[in-house]
Amino acid sequence: MTRPYVDVTVVEFAAHTAFLDPVTGIGYLVLPPAGSDIEALSDPLVEAAWSERLTDVERPRPLSLHAADRQRALTSLAETGWSLLHDEDGAVESAGRTRDGRRAVCIYGPATTEEPSYEALDCAIIALDIAADLDPHTTCAEAPSVRWD
Repeated sequence: MTRPYVDVTVVEFAAHTAFLDPVTGIGYLVLPPAGSDIEALSDPLVEAAWSERLTDVERPRPLSLHAADRQRALTSLAETGWSLLHDEDGAVESAGRTRDGRRAVCIYGPATTEEPSYEALDCAIIALDIAADLDPHTTCAEAPSVRWD
């Protein structure tokens, strides 16, 4: 019995990494390590640089490194049709944790096949788990969903 071939596409951002299977349209976004975020500087000159005029009242709130990178990753992925997978409560579906403790969330995109078989989906999940280095002792149910507000 020949298993379907899975070619995982890896897209690296500054702090996030996406693992995609374009054939089935499923993937993971691995978040950066907890506690490694760098807060935005609260410097009036830096904040003024974000503004066109120094008198702007509604200046954009500066983002931390992880928040800015997450925004860039999601925008970049959305440009090619990939989105976060949400559960019925609106939280982002968790895929588990990597061996080094980082969280992985589920994403989906346009599949290149009309309707992937269960075997193709199963093989894609196994390949994504290996590529993302997910800990085999964590499952979606054990890693709570992620709420990004």
